[in-house]
This record gives sequence, C-alpha cells and structure tokens, in this order.
Amino acid sequence: MAEVHEIADGIFRIATFIPEANITCNQFLIADETPLLFHTGQRLLFPLTLEAVRQVIDPTRLRYISWSHLEADESGALNEFLQIAPQAEAVHSELGVTVNVNDYAIRPAKMMADGDVLNLGRHKLRFLITPQVPHCWDAILAFEETTGTLMASDLFTQLGEKTSMTSGDMVERTMASHKQLPTYIPVSQHTARVFDRLEALRPNVLACMHGPAFTGDAAQALRDLRTALFSQGDEELTKIGGGPEPVRKS
Repeated sequence: MAEVHEIADGIFRIATFIPEANITCNQFLIADETPLLFHTGQRLLFPLTLEAVRQVIDPTRLRYISWSHLEADESGALNEFLQIAPQAEAVHSELGVTVNVNDYAIRPAKMMADGDVLNLGRHKLRFLITPQVPHCWDAILAFEETTGTLMASDLFTQLGEKTSMTSGDMVERTMASHKQLPTYIPVSQHTARVFDRLEALRPNVLACMHGPAFTGDAAQALRDLRTALFSQGDEELTKIGGGPEPVRKS
C-alpha cells in the first residue's frame, strides 16, 4: 500500500516501498484548482498510486501530469493516468515532448520553456530545464513558488525504507547510496551551473523521488551535495564500463 503525507501546504508525497529493489518510489500531488501530479510511478504501481491520489482528490480531476526525465518510475504510468483523467495533459520541455512524449502518450503534451510558470491556483510551478541533471538528456526540475518546494527528482536518492520527512543530514545517506549506483549523477561544469540555479531559489522543502522529503535549509543541503559530488574520485567512474582506459600500443 502507498503512504500519503502532506509535506507542504497542499503538496502530498505518495510513497511506495519496493522491497525487491530496496527503494521507495515517490510521487507528488499538488492539490489545487487544477491539480498536478509530478511523477506517475511505474505501471506496475499504478493501482496503488491511483488509490493514494484518491485519498486526496478525485483522480479524474487531474489537470496536469509532469516528471523529470524518461524512466519507468518517473512516467511509466502516464497513459494510465491520462485515461483516468480525460482533461489531463502531460507537461514537459520542448525537447522531452518532441523526442519522447508525443511518440508514446495517448494525446498531445503541453510544452514548457525554461522558467515558464504553470498557474495551478494557489500554487505556481516554475519549470527548469536541466539536461543531464540529475541524469538524462531530457531532464527537467520544477519549483513550486508558493511553498518553496523543489521537485528534486533523483538528486537525493536514498536506498532503503525511510521516513516521510526529515530535517537531518541528507548528503551522507545519499552518497552512501551512490556507492551502489556509480555514475548516477554526471558531474561537470554544467552540473555546477544547475546547482547555482537551484541554490539561488532558496527552497524550503526538497521533494525527493527516492527517500524522504527534506524540510529545513535546503539551499545548504544542495551546497553540501554539490561539494560531495565534486569530491568523488575518478575511481567511482571505473566501476562500470570495463574499468580504466586501456593502454594503447603505438
């Protein structure tokens, strides 16, 4: 069964722990005049996610469905939700819509440019185009301006079953999980620029895809995660892909 907790005013975390994978998959429902679901979960989880949405709103009222990047846990149940909610639109970047969504969604998607704001009623969701952060070319993140909630996707992934919210250290547990997920977040100067943008938002809440939501000094948590990511040794990158570059004979 999925658990439902309100992590900010009108924003609900829907969490399902998958023992076989030792991971929690979270979706975030913004309950407003025009409700939005961020992450759909996998198709396998759709019945559980649907019942969790029903605890908060009538799921047929869903107006928008969005996510960060194309993965099963992010958007696998998109069409199932589009079928349940006849007025719902998928919402993503121009790249995401053009390359992915319009090929498999059962109806056309809404495109958002970098910095565009979707007015949901009391809540205002700003879209941030962040390719390769946390990962994947089509990646986006989103910031709910009224509550200061950052839809952080996979940035703070933590394996295992966690509480719904925390104000404690996020980075140590995140980096411990990264040891089992080498090359999970690409690190580059582009990554640093994305972190600059996220820290400047000064979020109050981090709505994380895997693990608890965070409340507190989220900007500092982002700074600490950036420092930890950029401090990783190159040895982490040799754990997949056949090891280090072979020596070439002249």
